[in-house]
Amino acid sequence: MNSRYLASCAIGAVLALAPAVDAHAEEAPDDIVVTATRTAAPLYQVGQSVSVVTREEIENTQATTATDVLSRLPGLQVTASGGFGQPSSVFVRGADNAQSLVLIDGVRINDPGDVGGGFDFGALTVAQFDRIEVVRGSSSVLWGSRAIGGVINLITQRPTEEWHARAQAEYGWRDRKQASASASGLLGPVGLTVGGNWMKGDGYSAYNERRGATEKDGFESKSANARAELELLDGLTIDAGTYWTKANYDYDNTGADALNVGMKRDLTGYGNVRYAGLDDRLHARVGYGVVDTRRISDDAAWGPYETNGKNERFEGQVDFTPVELVTVLVGAETEKQDFTDNYGSKDDMRIDSVFGNLTVRPFDGLTLNGGLRYDDNSSFGDRTTFAANGAWAPLGLTGPVIRASYAEGFKAPSLYQLYTNAGYRDLEAETSKGWDAGVEQPFADGKGALTVTWFDRKTRNLIDYDLVNWNYYNIGKARAKGLELGMQVHDWQGLDVALSYTYLDATNALTGAQLPRRTKNNMLVSIDKRWDVNGVGGLRLGGELRVGGGRWDDAANSLRVEGNTVVNLRGSYAVTRNVEVYARLDNVFDEHYEVVRLYGTPGRSAYAGVRVKM
Repeated sequence: MNSRYLASCAIGAVLALAPAVDAHAEEAPDDIVVTATRTAAPLYQVGQSVSVVTREEIENTQATTATDVLSRLPGLQVTASGGFGQPSSVFVRGADNAQSLVLIDGVRINDPGDVGGGFDFGALTVAQFDRIEVVRGSSSVLWGSRAIGGVINLITQRPTEEWHARAQAEYGWRDRKQASASASGLLGPVGLTVGGNWMKGDGYSAYNERRGATEKDGFESKSANARAELELLDGLTIDAGTYWTKANYDYDNTGADALNVGMKRDLTGYGNVRYAGLDDRLHARVGYGVVDTRRISDDAAWGPYETNGKNERFEGQVDFTPVELVTVLVGAETEKQDFTDNYGSKDDMRIDSVFGNLTVRPFDGLTLNGGLRYDDNSSFGDRTTFAANGAWAPLGLTGPVIRASYAEGFKAPSLYQLYTNAGYRDLEAETSKGWDAGVEQPFADGKGALTVTWFDRKTRNLIDYDLVNWNYYNIGKARAKGLELGMQVHDWQGLDVALSYTYLDATNALTGAQLPRRTKNNMLVSIDKRWDVNGVGGLRLGGELRVGGGRWDDAANSLRVEGNTVVNLRGSYAVTRNVEVYARLDNVFDEHYEVVRLYGTPGRSAYAGVRVKM
């Protein structure tokens, strides 16, 4: 579909709903976010473009994987080379998957053993996460290397004073089974959260079954998490947590069935000491985080290739508000990355960093932020980055919020690129400069918001692979610019509505070619309606339309993948206040399409399950 048609669909959806809502909100929600500023801040004071997904939204849309959730958001595109467990990338505003930083509870989980140092989303389930925050735009000043496209923070449930528990079981297409459970509460003075998830299925062929593939690529995934908090003294607390996941899966060769098997195991751990004092005007934190990743790709013909990546980080930060108008944030970090494989590659990299950010609120409704960061990398030298942003709510919480930001980003070469690179190790860091500007308008009595944002980012020294000389090298420039349109309505007269449209022009600035696997147009429209029955929630019915434009599968723009239109339906019924049954039908019209050339996508598929909460 062309860009004019998709743009008219998106704008038409907004106009069609506009008469049904009150444009004069009485009270806007005061959402608090932490990822954009590294401190708790009201969303209306954040100058960057941020999306927040709650546990309620995850359950209402019946999402099972992180990519299910992220593909619904403006500015994000997901590509997968097959089903669960297969390589999956998330492009934030057209940035490469390895150019965005991924966190679990604030701990970096990008894999040092990955080719680009990115995170593979293919085996990440979402049952254990209570909240997901996505910051679009370069965030290297606060978060360091890799945060060129943005930051994705997956947050597990915090302990609660009273014990709460939830459990879920689901069954569906091709014998896919899933079960999850979690509990949270106080055990003496210690707040605890524990949870786990299991999923197993026959799957479908990674190589497209519509092209003649017959061998299914099954999978099994297990994960567990734990989190604890303890208040030692008034204002002084400690917390620690862990997240473990292991996935086994089958995979194919490019363009053919194959009896290949893979395994990916991630272990994340962290601990923090926190202090809050001076009437909550001073906050300090000292923390440690580690992620250990092991991957095995066992090719049926060539044998196994194993990589091991480890990232350890010590960090500290202090934010102080001497007067209501000013907040100062300063911090320091030291990070060590290790990489080994079973072919003899073994090395490490260290990054030492300091950063600072100044927040000024000169008058009610206006918030300005500016920051600097200095990084010293043991392998490629030092780097200084700058960022500034602002948010202005001229009419208070009931009116529009105007946002604008400028930010510089960088990404150091990965250990894989540096130390598996035959004959050429003098790689430079990828760097970027970008800006965006947008407006958010609340409506529907404060239960809805419409956002429009324009963004533009230029990136230099992209790292690519030379198939002739068999090494990595820096080449060229890229530019990504476009428009994001988003709308959310939550529980307004029983209605939930979501609209997400992205126009993206991501090109090689030297050749003019489109960057591979990025669509120019991407849209989602989702509507759910709830009817109360005996005050327990009752019946909920909904559906969504997903439209993805065509894309090029290669850098030379010679291999075309056509666009797709997919319709999904879902429904749920609250049997009691604590028990809910649900079902969904994905790809209702059995659309045949590819996102990555030669690789399959699921056909029409049905699932049903039950949720229990206590």
